[in-house]
Amino acid sequence: MLEHDRISLIRFTEEFETVYIRYSDKIYRYLYFQTKDPYLSEDITAEVFLKAWKKWETFKKDYIQALLFKIARNTLVDHWRKNNKKKESSLETKIEEGAEPFYDEDFIGKMQSDENVKDVNNALQLLPKNLKEVAILRFIEDMSAKEAGEILNISEGNVRVLQYRALIKLKEIFKK
Repeated sequence: MLEHDRISLIRFTEEFETVYIRYSDKIYRYLYFQTKDPYLSEDITAEVFLKAWKKWETFKKDYIQALLFKIARNTLVDHWRKNNKKKESSLETKIEEGAEPFYDEDFIGKMQSDENVKDVNNALQLLPKNLKEVAILRFIEDMSAKEAGEILNISEGNVRVLQYRALIKLKEIFKK
């Protein structure tokens, strides 16, 4: 019986590791576009996967991506609620304090320096929250309208309407 439990734990761990490798950068990128803070995005990404690990056996394996993004969104909302009145440290302050990024520094650097990414990120920050979330999930994370709807708790049709509105607003922003 012990050998069977050990084999089950190894399979469980390998399965979770595969999911982590596949989705951690996507979750991080989603959070980064929401917060523009690489260290906060890193912390919340870690929290997302810790929560997923704790509930892994109850996950429906066909909906892993949607579930991970839903956890990420909810964790971010919880963070904002807790820290609504607290002043966040600036990136420069965190670096001066010796904080080291967990994710690939080249990836973070590219996210911060690539002019196209900066332009898109700045434009996204000008959108209302609901349009911004839909735009990130649909166009940056390349999710289907159905997956985005599951994450945001809205219908697939509503996702399509919001994505259309987001595109209209983004076109207006880029014209300016």
